[in-house]
Amino acid sequence: MLPTTDSLDTTVEASWIARAADSAIEHAKQAGASKIVCASGISPSGPIHLGNLREVMTAHLVTEELKARGLDAEHVNSWDDYDRFRKVPAGVPKEWAAHIGKPLAQVPNPWGDGSSYADHFMGVFTASLDRLGVRMRHVRQSEQYPAGVYNASVRKAMDARGHVFDILETFQTEGRHEKPLVERRAAYYPFKPYCESCGTDNTEVTGWADEVVSYRCRCGYQGRMSLADGARISGKLVWKVDWPMRWAFEGVDFEAAGEDHHAPTSSFASGRVIASEIFGAQAPATVVYSFVRLTGGGAKLSSSAGGAATPDTALEILEPPMLRWLYARRMPSNSFTIDMAPSAILRLYDEWDRVGAKAAAGELSPVEAHLHQMCVTTAEGPVEHSERPVSFRLLSSLADITATNRDQIERLVRQQLETDGVTDLPTDDALLAQLQPRLDNAIHYAQNLPAEDRTIVRDDFNSDAWAQLDAATRSGVSILVERIGAEWSLDGLTTSVYAVPKLMQGLAVDAGPTPELKKAQRTFFKALYQLLCSRDTGPRLPTLLVSIGSDRARRLLTPPD
Repeated sequence: MLPTTDSLDTTVEASWIARAADSAIEHAKQAGASKIVCASGISPSGPIHLGNLREVMTAHLVTEELKARGLDAEHVNSWDDYDRFRKVPAGVPKEWAAHIGKPLAQVPNPWGDGSSYADHFMGVFTASLDRLGVRMRHVRQSEQYPAGVYNASVRKAMDARGHVFDILETFQTEGRHEKPLVERRAAYYPFKPYCESCGTDNTEVTGWADEVVSYRCRCGYQGRMSLADGARISGKLVWKVDWPMRWAFEGVDFEAAGEDHHAPTSSFASGRVIASEIFGAQAPATVVYSFVRLTGGGAKLSSSAGGAATPDTALEILEPPMLRWLYARRMPSNSFTIDMAPSAILRLYDEWDRVGAKAAAGELSPVEAHLHQMCVTTAEGPVEHSERPVSFRLLSSLADITATNRDQIERLVRQQLETDGVTDLPTDDALLAQLQPRLDNAIHYAQNLPAEDRTIVRDDFNSDAWAQLDAATRSGVSILVERIGAEWSLDGLTTSVYAVPKLMQGLAVDAGPTPELKKAQRTFFKALYQLLCSRDTGPRLPTLLVSIGSDRARRLLTPPD
C-alpha cells in the first residue's frame, strides 16, 4: 500500500531525490497504481553522453529512493532505437548516407562487429550503467512497434487524428507553415510508416480505414498495413504522440525531461494534453534537468581531447560512486561541468574522500548523509568502489613516477601504509585488488597527462641546481632532510615541507600565512622540485616525496661529500 501524502515527514529537510520520490508516490496514488514506475528514454543515434546519463540517473536515483522506503518501484528505460537515422555523423563512412531514413536498429554498425548502429552505442552506454550500479528494465522500441505491442494505442491516435492535430496546433508558433490550416489538418496522420520495400520513412500516409493504413513511398512503393491487434507493423507514432502514448502504456508515474522539452510549446506540454485527452492518462510527475558538460580547457587529459563527453570517458578517471555523486548532489535543474583538467581531478578526489571520511565519522548533515548513501549503494548492493581508498594524489603520483609499473606501485603503497601504522595488509596481488578501481583510474590519469605535466624523478644529485641556491635555501633543504627522517608520512611531510620556510624566516612553525611567507615558500618549493625532478613545479611535494621513498629522497636532496 502506498503511503499518503500526510504520512510523509515534512519536518525534516529533504533532498531533491526524496522530494521527487514524494511526487511519484502521489502520482501513483492518484492513478490507483500499486507499483510506482519511473521512466527514462534514450535515442542511440550517436555516442550517449553525460547529458543523457542525467536523464537515466535521475530516474534511477528516484527509483532507488522509493525502493529504500520499501515500496514496489521499477525503472523502465525506453531505447528509442526505432527512431530514424537522420544524418551521417563524423567518423562514419559517407556510404552510410544510403541508410538515412531507416530505423537506427536496422542501420549496420560501421565499426564491424555484426550488430546494428544502435546496438553499438547502447552496448557502450549499458556497460557504463552496469559499473554505475544502474539496473533498469530495457524496452526496445525496435521490438515493441514491429511486434504490434502498441497497435491498439496507435489506432486510438489514428482514429482521433483530427483532435491530435488540433492539440498540437495550439502549441505551434504561428506563421511557420506555408499550407493553410484546413489543408494541413486533412492531410495529418500521427503514424509514420517505414516503407516495406526500401525500409525508409520517406513515406506519406494516404488513407486510414477499417484498421488499415495506406501509404506511398518516395521509392515508388505503395502499401497497405493492418494495425489490428497482433499484426506485425512497420512504422511508429510521431514523437509528440509517441511519448505520451508510452506514459499511458507503461503507467509512468515519474519521468525527468530536459529543459528543452519543458518549454511552454514543447513536447512535454503538448504531451500532457494528449496523454489525457487521447490516451486517458495523467502525465507523470517530473523535474527539469539541465546540461552536463565535460571540459578541461587547455590542460585537458589527452584521452578526452576531441572525444565525446560520455560516461565511459568519465569512468576512466573517476570511481563509479564519484560520478553518481556529481549527479546526486545537485538539483537536476542546475547545469554543471565535469572538469577533466589534471588539477581539477585531484581536487575532486580530495573532496570525495573528505565526504567519505565525514560519512564514516557521522559528521554529515542528514541530507548529505542521504545523498552519500545513494552514491555508494543501491538496492542491488554496493556500487563498485575501492576497498582500500588510498589517496588518489599518492596513487597518481606513483603511477606517474614509476611509468605505471604496478609492482613498484604496490611496493611503495605498502611502504606508505606500513609507515602510517596499517597492519592488516594482505599479499601483493590482494593489495592491488583492494586498490581497484581507483588504481586503474590513477594509471589512466598518469598515462594521459600532458607531456609538460609528467614527472621524471632524477637518478642522481642535481649539482647544477644546487649551485644556483643561496646559502639560506641550502640550509633549508638540510633542515628538511633532518626533519623528514622521523616524519615519513603524508601528514608528517606536509607539516615539515611547510614548516621549513617558516623556520628560515625566523617564524614559529604554527605561524600564519603572510605575503612574504608565501613568497618564501614558493622559492623553497621551486628549489626542491629542481633537485628532485629538474623542473619548477610538480605533484604536491609531500606526495612526491612519499612516491620517491625516504632513501632516494635523501640522496637527491643531500650533496655528495
